[in-house]
Amino acid sequence: MRSLLSDLGALTGRRVTDDDLRTSLAKFNANRREVCALYRLRAEQPWQVPSAELYALVRAGNVLDVDDHTAMLRAYRATLDASPRRPKDMARVAVRGCFCEQPPLELIKTLERSGCFIVDDDWVLSARWIDGDIATDGDPLWNLVLAFLERAMPCPSLYELRKERGEELVDGVRASKAEGVIFAAPSFCDPALLDQPMAMACAKAASIPATSFLYSENTGQFQVIREQAGTFADSIRLS
Repeated sequence: MRSLLSDLGALTGRRVTDDDLRTSLAKFNANRREVCALYRLRAEQPWQVPSAELYALVRAGNVLDVDDHTAMLRAYRATLDASPRRPKDMARVAVRGCFCEQPPLELIKTLERSGCFIVDDDWVLSARWIDGDIATDGDPLWNLVLAFLERAMPCPSLYELRKERGEELVDGVRASKAEGVIFAAPSFCDPALLDQPMAMACAKAASIPATSFLYSENTGQFQVIREQAGTFADSIRLS
Protein backbone atom coordinates (compact mmCIF):
# COMPACT_ATOMS: atom_id res chain seq x y z
CA MET A 1 0.00 0.00 0.00
CA ARG A 2 2.90 2.34 0.63
CA SER A 3 4.18 1.60 -2.87
CA LEU A 4 0.71 2.42 -4.22
CA LEU A 5 0.70 5.72 -2.31
CA SER A 6 4.13 6.55 -3.71
CA ASP A 7 2.98 5.81 -7.26
CA LEU A 8 -0.18 7.90 -6.82
CA GLY A 9 1.90 10.75 -5.47
CA ALA A 10 4.15 10.56 -8.53
CA LEU A 11 1.13 10.67 -10.83
CA THR A 12 -0.51 13.63 -9.09
CA GLY A 13 2.66 15.51 -8.21
CA ARG A 14 1.61 15.64 -4.54
CA ARG A 15 2.97 13.39 -1.81
CA VAL A 16 0.30 11.83 0.40
CA THR A 17 1.13 12.31 4.08
CA ASP A 18 -0.13 10.44 7.14
CA ASP A 19 -2.15 13.51 8.11
CA ASP A 20 -3.80 13.46 4.67
CA LEU A 21 -4.77 9.84 5.26
CA ARG A 22 -6.11 10.56 8.75
CA THR A 23 -8.25 13.37 7.38
CA SER A 24 -9.58 11.08 4.66
CA LEU A 25 -10.30 8.25 7.12
CA ALA A 26 -12.26 10.65 9.34
CA LYS A 27 -14.34 11.86 6.38
CA PHE A 28 -15.15 8.34 5.22
CA ASN A 29 -15.93 7.26 8.79
CA ALA A 30 -18.54 10.01 8.94
CA ASN A 31 -19.91 9.01 5.54
CA ARG A 32 -20.13 5.35 6.48
CA ARG A 33 -21.96 6.20 9.72
CA GLU A 34 -24.61 8.10 7.74
CA VAL A 35 -25.02 5.23 5.25
CA CYS A 36 -25.34 2.64 8.01
CA ALA A 37 -27.82 4.82 9.91
CA LEU A 38 -30.08 4.89 6.84
CA TYR A 39 -29.75 1.12 6.46
CA ARG A 40 -30.79 0.65 10.10
CA LEU A 41 -33.73 2.99 9.62
CA ARG A 42 -34.82 1.05 6.53
CA ALA A 43 -34.70 -2.21 8.49
CA GLU A 44 -36.84 -0.66 11.23
CA GLN A 45 -39.22 1.32 9.01
CA PRO A 46 -38.89 0.12 5.40
CA TRP A 47 -41.88 2.17 4.25
CA GLN A 48 -39.98 5.30 5.29
CA VAL A 49 -36.86 4.50 3.25
CA PRO A 50 -37.76 2.92 -0.11
CA SER A 51 -34.89 0.77 -1.32
CA ALA A 52 -34.91 2.32 -4.79
CA GLU A 53 -34.23 5.71 -3.19
CA LEU A 54 -31.62 4.37 -0.78
CA TYR A 55 -29.79 2.48 -3.53
CA ALA A 56 -29.58 5.53 -5.81
CA LEU A 57 -28.52 7.74 -2.92
CA VAL A 58 -25.74 5.44 -1.71
CA ARG A 59 -24.49 4.66 -5.20
CA ALA A 60 -24.13 8.39 -5.88
CA GLY A 61 -21.25 8.28 -3.43
CA ASN A 62 -19.19 6.46 -6.06
CA VAL A 63 -18.90 9.64 -8.11
CA LEU A 64 -19.33 12.47 -5.58
CA ASP A 65 -16.80 14.06 -3.28
CA VAL A 66 -17.14 12.38 0.11
CA ASP A 67 -18.09 15.61 1.91
CA ASP A 68 -20.77 16.39 -0.68
CA HIS A 69 -22.15 12.87 -0.41
CA THR A 70 -22.27 13.00 3.38
CA ALA A 71 -24.16 16.28 3.18
CA MET A 72 -26.60 14.68 0.72
CA LEU A 73 -27.20 11.73 3.07
CA ARG A 74 -27.91 14.08 5.97
CA ALA A 75 -30.26 16.19 3.88
CA TYR A 76 -32.17 13.06 2.84
CA ARG A 77 -32.49 11.97 6.47
CA ALA A 78 -33.77 15.43 7.43
CA THR A 79 -36.38 15.20 4.67
CA LEU A 80 -37.54 11.83 5.99
CA ASP A 81 -37.86 13.21 9.52
CA ALA A 82 -39.88 16.16 8.24
CA SER A 83 -42.22 14.09 6.03
CA PRO A 84 -43.08 10.70 7.58
CA ARG A 85 -44.59 8.11 5.25
CA ARG A 86 -47.45 5.76 6.05
CA PRO A 87 -46.71 2.10 6.85
CA LYS A 88 -47.78 -0.60 4.36
CA ASP A 89 -48.53 -4.30 4.62
CA MET A 90 -45.71 -5.86 2.60
CA ALA A 91 -43.38 -8.83 3.03
CA ARG A 92 -39.95 -8.12 4.53
CA VAL A 93 -37.19 -9.70 2.42
CA ALA A 94 -33.42 -9.76 2.17
CA VAL A 95 -31.85 -9.67 -1.31
CA ARG A 96 -28.55 -11.43 -2.03
CA GLY A 97 -26.38 -11.97 -5.10
CA CYS A 98 -25.93 -8.43 -6.43
CA PHE A 99 -22.68 -7.59 -4.61
CA CYS A 100 -20.53 -7.55 -7.76
CA GLU A 101 -22.55 -6.32 -10.73
CA GLN A 102 -24.92 -3.66 -9.47
CA PRO A 103 -28.60 -4.26 -10.29
CA PRO A 104 -30.54 -1.94 -12.59
CA LEU A 105 -32.71 0.48 -10.65
CA GLU A 106 -35.81 -0.90 -12.37
CA LEU A 107 -35.16 -4.32 -10.83
CA ILE A 108 -35.31 -2.84 -7.33
CA LYS A 109 -38.48 -0.93 -8.18
CA THR A 110 -39.96 -4.15 -9.60
CA LEU A 111 -39.34 -6.01 -6.34
CA GLU A 112 -40.93 -3.22 -4.33
CA ARG A 113 -43.93 -3.04 -6.66
CA SER A 114 -44.41 -6.79 -6.21
CA GLY A 115 -45.14 -6.30 -2.50
CA CYS A 116 -41.64 -6.68 -1.02
CA PHE A 117 -40.02 -4.44 1.57
CA ILE A 118 -36.28 -4.93 1.01
CA VAL A 119 -34.82 -4.67 4.52
CA ASP A 120 -31.35 -6.13 3.82
CA ASP A 121 -29.17 -6.32 0.70
CA ASP A 122 -25.60 -6.62 -0.57
CA TRP A 123 -25.62 -3.64 -2.96
CA VAL A 124 -22.88 -0.98 -3.07
CA LEU A 125 -20.83 -2.77 -0.42
CA SER A 126 -17.98 -0.31 -0.83
CA ALA A 127 -20.01 2.29 1.06
CA ARG A 128 -20.20 0.11 4.20
CA TRP A 129 -17.41 -2.37 3.63
CA ILE A 130 -15.86 -1.82 7.08
CA ASP A 131 -17.81 -2.55 10.27
CA GLY A 132 -17.40 0.55 12.42
CA ASP A 133 -14.91 3.39 12.27
CA ILE A 134 -11.28 3.08 11.20
CA ALA A 135 -8.96 4.48 13.86
CA THR A 136 -7.35 7.80 12.97
CA ASP A 137 -4.58 7.77 15.58
CA GLY A 138 -1.28 5.96 15.03
CA ASP A 139 -0.26 4.64 11.62
CA PRO A 140 -3.24 5.30 9.29
CA LEU A 141 -2.17 2.71 6.71
CA TRP A 142 -1.81 0.01 9.34
CA ASN A 143 -5.22 0.94 10.75
CA LEU A 144 -6.70 0.61 7.27
CA VAL A 145 -5.06 -2.81 6.77
CA LEU A 146 -6.36 -4.11 10.11
CA ALA A 147 -9.87 -2.88 9.35
CA PHE A 148 -9.94 -4.71 6.01
CA LEU A 149 -8.48 -7.90 7.48
CA GLU A 150 -10.56 -8.06 10.64
CA ARG A 151 -13.76 -6.08 10.06
CA ALA A 152 -14.55 -6.37 6.35
CA MET A 153 -18.11 -7.25 5.35
CA PRO A 154 -18.40 -10.89 4.18
CA CYS A 155 -19.17 -11.47 0.50
CA PRO A 156 -18.85 -14.38 -1.96
CA SER A 157 -15.57 -13.12 -3.45
CA LEU A 158 -13.87 -12.78 -0.06
CA TYR A 159 -12.28 -15.76 1.69
CA GLU A 160 -14.08 -16.06 5.01
CA LEU A 161 -12.20 -17.65 7.89
CA ARG A 162 -14.47 -16.55 10.72
CA LYS A 163 -17.77 -18.12 9.62
CA GLU A 164 -19.13 -20.86 7.42
CA ARG A 165 -20.59 -19.82 4.07
CA GLY A 166 -24.17 -18.72 4.57
CA GLU A 167 -23.93 -17.85 8.25
CA GLU A 168 -23.66 -14.15 7.43
CA LEU A 169 -26.90 -14.41 5.48
CA VAL A 170 -28.74 -15.99 8.40
CA ASP A 171 -27.31 -13.38 10.79
CA GLY A 172 -28.39 -10.57 8.45
CA VAL A 173 -31.89 -11.97 8.07
CA ARG A 174 -32.33 -12.17 11.83
CA ALA A 175 -30.86 -8.73 12.47
CA SER A 176 -33.11 -7.08 9.87
CA LYS A 177 -36.14 -9.23 10.80
CA ALA A 178 -36.54 -10.29 7.18
CA GLU A 179 -39.19 -12.92 6.56
CA GLY A 180 -37.58 -14.42 3.48
CA VAL A 181 -34.64 -14.21 1.08
CA ILE A 182 -34.57 -13.43 -2.63
CA PHE A 183 -31.42 -14.66 -4.38
CA ALA A 184 -31.06 -12.32 -7.37
CA ALA A 185 -27.79 -13.00 -9.14
CA PRO A 186 -26.70 -11.40 -12.41
CA SER A 187 -26.34 -13.82 -15.27
CA PHE A 188 -22.81 -15.25 -15.61
CA CYS A 189 -21.65 -13.95 -12.20
CA ASP A 190 -19.56 -16.93 -11.09
CA PRO A 191 -18.88 -15.85 -7.45
CA ALA A 192 -22.59 -15.30 -6.76
CA LEU A 193 -23.72 -18.45 -8.53
CA LEU A 194 -21.09 -20.60 -6.82
CA ASP A 195 -21.96 -19.16 -3.42
CA GLN A 196 -25.73 -19.37 -3.84
CA PRO A 197 -26.23 -23.14 -3.23
CA MET A 198 -24.37 -22.92 0.11
CA ALA A 199 -26.30 -19.83 1.15
CA MET A 200 -29.62 -21.39 0.15
CA ALA A 201 -28.76 -24.51 2.14
CA CYS A 202 -28.11 -22.36 5.23
CA ALA A 203 -31.39 -20.52 4.71
CA LYS A 204 -33.24 -23.82 4.42
CA ALA A 205 -31.56 -25.19 7.55
CA ALA A 206 -32.66 -22.06 9.41
CA SER A 207 -36.24 -22.44 8.07
CA ILE A 208 -36.02 -19.17 6.14
CA PRO A 209 -38.23 -19.08 3.00
CA ALA A 210 -36.25 -18.35 -0.17
CA THR A 211 -36.65 -17.96 -3.92
CA SER A 212 -34.14 -17.26 -6.69
CA PHE A 213 -33.80 -15.89 -10.21
CA LEU A 214 -31.14 -14.53 -12.56
CA TYR A 215 -31.37 -11.02 -13.96
CA SER A 216 -29.79 -8.92 -16.69
CA GLU A 217 -30.26 -5.46 -18.14
CA ASN A 218 -33.06 -6.82 -20.33
CA THR A 219 -36.11 -4.89 -19.13
CA GLY A 220 -38.41 -7.40 -20.80
CA GLN A 221 -37.83 -9.88 -18.00
CA PHE A 222 -39.00 -7.61 -15.18
CA GLN A 223 -42.66 -8.60 -15.54
CA VAL A 224 -41.74 -12.25 -14.99
CA ILE A 225 -39.63 -11.27 -11.97
CA ARG A 226 -42.48 -9.19 -10.58
CA GLU A 227 -44.85 -12.15 -10.82
CA GLN A 228 -42.37 -14.49 -9.13
CA ALA A 229 -41.53 -12.00 -6.36
CA GLY A 230 -45.21 -11.18 -5.88
CA THR A 231 -46.08 -14.85 -5.45
CA PHE A 232 -43.22 -15.20 -2.97
CA ALA A 233 -44.39 -12.15 -1.01
CA ASP A 234 -47.97 -13.50 -0.91
CA SER A 235 -46.75 -16.85 0.39
CA ILE A 236 -44.90 -15.08 3.20
CA ARG A 237 -47.85 -12.94 4.22
CA LEU A 238 -50.22 -15.93 4.17
CA SER A 239 -47.95 -18.28 6.11
